Amino acid sequence: MTRKVLIVSTVEHADDVLAAHVGQADTIKVVVPVVRQGALDWLANDQQAFGHAERVAERTAEQLPGETVDAVAGEANVDLAIRDALATFPADEIVVAVRPNNEEGLVESIATDSAPQHSFEGVPVRYVVIRDELDSGPGANDQAQAS
Repeated sequence: MTRKVLIVSTVEHADDVLAAHVGQADTIKVVVPVVRQGALDWLANDQQAFGHAERVAERTAEQLPGETVDAVAGEANVDLAIRDALATFPADEIVVAVRPNNEEGLVESIATDSAPQHSFEGVPVRYVVIRDELDSGPGANDQAQAS
């Protein structure tokens, strides 16, 4: 069965973990919110951070199974990034990849605070918590999911 899966990731190297949540027959859209920047850059709407997020989205999409229809940088606010993506991609499921709270930077923490937890306008949301690569010991990428 083909599903439309919206992938929203604030984690740069999440493709290995995310691949388990996407099937070969799925159609996907990948959105990387612009959260990997300093607070001053965020306030200034830094184009460099936007370009970086766009490249991360494209790399992530290339590594995932399924057919990618779009891979883009999104709003820093995860809730807005999801809302914008759903306007052009009617997803059956949303998978959000985030870092554990203690590893988030300031902008990322602010961006994920208002993110939907269980569903968004009737679309189920699943969270995957991924630790930074620097902390990649046993169990580093254990998944926590909200249904």
